[in-house]
Amino acid sequence: MGIEFSTEVRQAATVFTQYRNTIDIYTEDKEEDKIFYVRLLERLLVGTNIHIKDVYPLGCRNTVISCCQKDTDAKRRKLYIVDGDIYLQFRDKEKYDGLYVLDAYCIENFMICEESLCDLAFRLDGRKPFEEVKQLLNIPQVLNSLVHPLTDLFFYYSIQMELYGQYEILHIDAYLDDKRENIDNTKIENKIADIRSGLKSYGKEDNEIDLLLEQRKERFPYNLETLLTVVSAKNYIIPYFRHLINKKMEYNIRIPNESWKFNLVDKYEIERLNCLKEEIIRVSQS
Repeated sequence: MGIEFSTEVRQAATVFTQYRNTIDIYTEDKEEDKIFYVRLLERLLVGTNIHIKDVYPLGCRNTVISCCQKDTDAKRRKLYIVDGDIYLQFRDKEKYDGLYVLDAYCIENFMICEESLCDLAFRLDGRKPFEEVKQLLNIPQVLNSLVHPLTDLFFYYSIQMELYGQYEILHIDAYLDDKRENIDNTKIENKIADIRSGLKSYGKEDNEIDLLLEQRKERFPYNLETLLTVVSAKNYIIPYFRHLINKKMEYNIRIPNESWKFNLVDKYEIERLNCLKEEIIRVSQS
């Protein structure tokens, strides 16, 4: 195992690499996610004359926000980036100088599109033409099939978080059928029933739960945009496509989750991260 440094040490270590970066970028996640973030930002910032060769993961969301709040060093331009997480559904974003909250559950949500997923499958396969891969996977249809069941599940996760203060996100595997090929709607319905039952055991009424559900449905209609906003791509959408691609392409490639998302980064829809790009430019010029 490698040496693990404290958050404070990792935050202070930027002094050794700041000459390579126009601004310092701090993120969630772990050291092995750095290359992913660097490549993502390289693509996003092409043509801006902003150079980011290093990114500094600090750990969980709360740790990054806490570091941002405590950071009083005005000598360096910097930006702390955190996921929107489950909180996007029921409360305003945190607002602190130097903090940027993503408009989606996690950074991986911005990697999901037909082009990125098909390109990943095409390059891992190396046998079929790209257009054949595209037809075989039928990404738009698959994404649309995920909208209702996963959106409903995450609506209830967020209601549980709002009313109870915690929730258990589990993993997409918990809601797949026995062949691990498709979403098992019965498993999702059972989980939703369990959440409702648990909330009622803590004194919450059906009408209170239903009101919160309707508020979410009004704010986040059932569509692809909502799926890619409120559902965790890291724990649900990417692992689901991992199963699907392995089955459809008739192989079983076992590579780390970090490798799957890194292989999506060259074809993600850059426009979806325009707000982050504008904020990085603003901070770099301040």
